[in-house]
Amino acid sequence: MRFKLCCLFIGFICGYLMISWMPEVDPFRFTNFITEFIFNPLKSFLAMTSFFVGFLANAILIRSAVEEIVFYLSGHEVRLGELIVSYGVVANFYFLFQMNVILTGLFLIFSIVYGMMSIDLQRKRKFKNNL
Repeated sequence: MRFKLCCLFIGFICGYLMISWMPEVDPFRFTNFITEFIFNPLKSFLAMTSFFVGFLANAILIRSAVEEIVFYLSGHEVRLGELIVSYGVVANFYFLFQMNVILTGLFLIFSIVYGMMSIDLQRKRKFKNNL
């Protein structure tokens, strides 16, 4: 439970930092965007690092939420508190969408794709007494 709460907090903080450190180019032109990345290497590196760490943290929560719903529907025992914390990722993305729609959309897509790729439904069946 604490691990999921940490992932929830880290996912939001990294998403917020990524949005604040990304260069704003309005209207969007690819050449201006790349130029901003080149001339601000520290902010660019920090934004990419926070993007990577944040989408991994959110992907863990998405994977956990999907796995827990599947196990709940199949009749296995699931902790309700952990399920609620896993669905806290929806609140994370809601608040991030209020800040920047495009960057949060990319953040969400990467998190969902990686979370779905890492689902392992056989793992908990072997160790179902772990609950």
